[in-house]
Amino acid sequence: MKLISLAPFLVGLAYGNPVVLKRANGLPTNCVYVNNIAFGALPSDGEPGQSPQYSMAQLNSALGAKICGYGWYSQVSSSNYDGSQLTAVMSDVVSSGAVFQPAVMPTLPLGDFTASTASQVASVLEKFTSQGVEVWLRFGHEMNYYLSVGTYSGTAAQFVNAWKLMAAAVAGNDKIKMWWSPNNVGNNVGSVAQYWPGAEYVDLVGVDCYPSGSISSSTFGSCYQSFYSTYSAAYNIPFAIGETGYCGSSGADDWLSAIMNPPSGYPNYIAASWFEYSKECDFRIIESGNLAETQQILLHGATSSGGGGSGTGSGYPADTCTWG
Repeated sequence: MKLISLAPFLVGLAYGNPVVLKRANGLPTNCVYVNNIAFGALPSDGEPGQSPQYSMAQLNSALGAKICGYGWYSQVSSSNYDGSQLTAVMSDVVSSGAVFQPAVMPTLPLGDFTASTASQVASVLEKFTSQGVEVWLRFGHEMNYYLSVGTYSGTAAQFVNAWKLMAAAVAGNDKIKMWWSPNNVGNNVGSVAQYWPGAEYVDLVGVDCYPSGSISSSTFGSCYQSFYSTYSAAYNIPFAIGETGYCGSSGADDWLSAIMNPPSGYPNYIAASWFEYSKECDFRIIESGNLAETQQILLHGATSSGGGGSGTGSGYPADTCTWG
């Protein structure tokens, strides 16, 4: 990191060097893009009562093309973290060539998340980056939802403190990006302001949205426009959808088309990842009867009836409900 990039932000020295300012890069070029938006997936982890575990190799084979992003979940339930949920899929992540997008969930009391804990998380992620993997760390994702239901415990201030500790722990690794990703807020974007750590600690922003009902030309904007304007456009931070999906097969193709063929006005939008699970509801679009339509949208530039814009197929990039 160049020293000049730190000059405006030499604050928070209690965290060592917390400033990230690396911004998103490292997306592979030989994977699925539509309109310069990289397509990613969160493969089912095979928990009892839901879809079986899928490898990215399996999803790539079914789709007939490489998926750009690999989402996975891991919980930090105590001050000691070994990252076994992540390292269990390391071989598949490395061989996929995708950007690894781990959602690391601090389920221990947020006040107990220390610099030591953050360092342990960083050490696990370095096992991936040392093998050339780009990591977009979706730390404490959907904090506005999970704090409200008790999955995370603590205050907004404690969340921000944990975030800054995590940012400091990975600041020296240019292959790890910090990805701030609340749950869907619609037009109530002010409700997540208390969890915002500051642009100097964030490399990407996104918001999780699972629409229901009919997909129309306005659905994309209803999910993302207010958040995008407030946190991506205002700070010129890349915008990426960490997870999304549509419950059931009817409408899934419309929503996939909508997120890959967005309306104009989102120049910072670079990637979107689909929740490839059957979990309480079937969100799958690859390991499902929707595969042919999915291939048309992702590989052949087709648009479904609910999508906006016109797809451009795969190519090189130009430079609510809670389920995960």
